[in-house]
Amino acid sequence: MAGYNEIKGLKVKYLSDDPSNAENGQVWYNSTTGNLRVQGIGSGTWVSSTNLPTGRDYGTAGGTSTAGFIAGGELGPGTFISTTFDYDGSGWAASGAMGDARIRMNLGVSGTQTAGLGVGGYSPGVVTAVEEYDGSSWSGGGALPTATQQSGGAGPQTSYMMLGTDSDRSEGLSYNGSAWGAEGSSSQGFAYGALAGQETAALAFYGATSPSGSNRSTGEEYNGTAWTTVVPSLPNQGNSGGAGGTTSGAVFAGNGTTARYWDGTAVAATTSMANPRANFGCIGGNPGAFVAAGGNSGLAATEEFNFGTNTITAAAWASGGAYPTAILQLGGAGTQTAGLGFGGNGTGGNPNGSVISAEYNGSSWTSSGDLNQKGNTGSRTGVGTQTAALCVARRNDGTPSVSPVSYIAMNNVEEYNGSAWSNSPTLPAATVESGSTGTTVAALYFGGSPGNPPSGLSGQSLYWNDTSWTATPSLNTSRAGIMSAFQGTYNASLGFGGSTGAPAYGVTNTELYNGSSWTNLGVMIEQKNRGSGHGTSTAALAAAGQNPSTTTNTQIWNGTNWSTSPSTATAQYFQGGGGSSTAAVIFAGADPSAYTTATQEFTGQTSVAAPASTLTTS
Repeated sequence: MAGYNEIKGLKVKYLSDDPSNAENGQVWYNSTTGNLRVQGIGSGTWVSSTNLPTGRDYGTAGGTSTAGFIAGGELGPGTFISTTFDYDGSGWAASGAMGDARIRMNLGVSGTQTAGLGVGGYSPGVVTAVEEYDGSSWSGGGALPTATQQSGGAGPQTSYMMLGTDSDRSEGLSYNGSAWGAEGSSSQGFAYGALAGQETAALAFYGATSPSGSNRSTGEEYNGTAWTTVVPSLPNQGNSGGAGGTTSGAVFAGNGTTARYWDGTAVAATTSMANPRANFGCIGGNPGAFVAAGGNSGLAATEEFNFGTNTITAAAWASGGAYPTAILQLGGAGTQTAGLGFGGNGTGGNPNGSVISAEYNGSSWTSSGDLNQKGNTGSRTGVGTQTAALCVARRNDGTPSVSPVSYIAMNNVEEYNGSAWSNSPTLPAATVESGSTGTTVAALYFGGSPGNPPSGLSGQSLYWNDTSWTATPSLNTSRAGIMSAFQGTYNASLGFGGSTGAPAYGVTNTELYNGSSWTNLGVMIEQKNRGSGHGTSTAALAAAGQNPSTTTNTQIWNGTNWSTSPSTATAQYFQGGGGSSTAAVIFAGADPSAYTTATQEFTGQTSVAAPASTLTTS
């Protein structure tokens, strides 16, 4: 008789401690506690993620939940698009456009966003065109033997399975990276449906049947040769949904808010999506990890499905304690739980600015020592921490009753020691709306304008060594309203966004200073200026600002590219700020209509594993 190990091929591990990387459902014996332990089976949940920068209907997508993409689609009836956005698990970054703007394609993917297919579609008219995606650009692939749209597909770019078409065809096709060949036919016609898995092990869910075009009520599995019905009767979920995963773990969602999970044996309902959607882009190469983006007449919403014991909390902004006074053009430093705000322009256009300084503890503000010199701060990205900060330069906005109003840049510098401000050596050349990074003993101050931006834009870059200021190489693009972040030290400083004046009120340029020169890097998703920068040169956050209207837009920098992140709750510009790319705070400034005391806190996405459980006989 065959033994257990021969049947199952697995042993219960005998360990002295619980494993740190236990898989969902894994069982082991803990010899220290004398208990049989299990990493509990979780349930599927949907979590809202960052909206697409451009919503779309009939877009097509592929990849995994942490390395996916969406391409093509329709902005409105008859308005086809070719744009592509990559997804990194939390936000979207612009990528290369398809060669042909089209909708209702199908897309295959190799498990990452670097090897995808755009197959067939409508452009207008049904097409045979195939395009291949390498993660940054699209190029032509082997054309389909017959013009096709609204089919289902699964598998990598060089071993891809496609089933069905809008004419309810039942024949399957496969792609080897250059040419198409015949595959087994499904038991009935298939259109508007969704596939999961790969060429030799695929699942087909829902869709429409031939010849009537009524909704399918079965699920089928493909073994590389033939299709077999594995779910004789599915609850009616219509068609135009999407699927992702493998033959042992897949999810189907769409055509409403309903979602269902396949565990390799049966189909069960999951929690519902927040947004009803159909004809959307679905990303889901991993079992139990699925992303739904777009759909339903230009929907921009993105949601993630996660099946497991981990508790995932999406990145989000939340309200914090109100700043002591409604003010804009103030400086900020420190962290989300130990922040510092200072200076600014008071309510009603105070001609001499403010000397207010306040500390934040993560929930409320407390007034601290006043600045010595009134005025709007030259940079809203402050230097240093809550107990050791620099306020660099100022602007006196003249007398509002006198026309034209004079805007005078001042070169004064003050240092904060945690209780009081003291004067430091002045700047050699005064500017306002500049960027600043570093510490009180090694700082960099760059860009800005000597008067009222964008008049007389500056690309100057100045270094502070705790004693004096010296010139360093200038920015490649002179600008005001620039935002900034740095990697622990001034010689890894990042400057991004800003304004060069009309018509380019906001710019997308990103530059990195390495201690000797500035280098141009990736561009921002959306132009903006007068927002706040947070984090480091390899993990930065750009929050709110103007574009040219006041915006809620938030973007994340990963050292190479910018991607979208959840928007602030309300629009805000000329605000102070502090913190990192995963724990930031912005405060005061102005909303679209008035100065504000609002404080908003950003928390990045988190994933927390559930604890293991002890198996008992009760």
